[in-house]
Amino acid sequence: MKKMICALLLAATSLCARADAPSLYSPSAIVYDVTRGEVLLEKNADDLRPIASLTKLMTAMVVLDKAQEMGDTLTIDESDIDRIKHSGSRIPVGTSLEREAMLRLALMSSENRAASALSRSFPGGQSAFIEQMNLKARGLHMSDTHFEDPTGLSPNNVSTARDVVKLAIEASHYPMISSFTTLTAYEQTIGSRPRFYRNTDPVVRWTDWDVQLAKTGYTREAGRCIVVDVAMQRGPVIIALLGARSSGARSADLATIRNWVNGDETPVPVPRSYYASTRSHHSHPVVASQPHRVKVRFASTGPSHRHASRRVIASRAGA
Repeated sequence: MKKMICALLLAATSLCARADAPSLYSPSAIVYDVTRGEVLLEKNADDLRPIASLTKLMTAMVVLDKAQEMGDTLTIDESDIDRIKHSGSRIPVGTSLEREAMLRLALMSSENRAASALSRSFPGGQSAFIEQMNLKARGLHMSDTHFEDPTGLSPNNVSTARDVVKLAIEASHYPMISSFTTLTAYEQTIGSRPRFYRNTDPVVRWTDWDVQLAKTGYTREAGRCIVVDVAMQRGPVIIALLGARSSGARSADLATIRNWVNGDETPVPVPRSYYASTRSHHSHPVVASQPHRVKVRFASTGPSHRHASRRVIASRAGA
């Protein structure tokens, strides 16, 4: 019933154009009010796009759904090396870590080798794991989503901003995912050497943001992506942004959306990389609250229910 309600809310078609809708750099975006079950704002929310490491939220859920032992030891092998983007990793081949540590590094530091190892250890192997990812997506009514690998490195891992909200709503019900995606940093012993890992998502270090879940993604095809579940003045809100041309543009969109949701009209400075673009092509606004208004859509059904307790104490391609 919960999943059906979620699907109905995000598929609602009543449209309400608002004059104060903000300008956004991200080609696709959606803002969802969790408590009220309303899509507050959307921009090309049904455009199909690669989602890079946002994929790892689904990877984590499939691991946890199978209730595999978190204390089991997994070993990185040659098959976990990135043959798609040829990205590096701070987990050498031959490294053995418990499944929980692999999951933490996959979510917090977006380690592709860790995500690959998690999928290989699934009953039936990686192909069975990917099949389960797609089955779960269908079960969540993510009708425009398809996965071909567990890391997000494949450009054929595609979704829409609307489907990414459904993904985040479901992922937010897993305390371990909420905990690991919001860790700012973690020290992990690799072999005999301690290594310091930082979260690839800068929003978890923004002290004025109460983030409950967050995941970034980047590949050349996907651009800069992010999904954030954050507590705001009106209550919990999920923001999904896909395809930004730079991390600065993505951050500017997040700040613009928060100001807009909270009724703050303070302009957000344009990212540095956009000044040259504006001077050369006159195609981007200098202040993020100026032109290129977006559509605003409101759901017509009732509010959804957020689970009570979701927190536990606790740079490369595809990140």
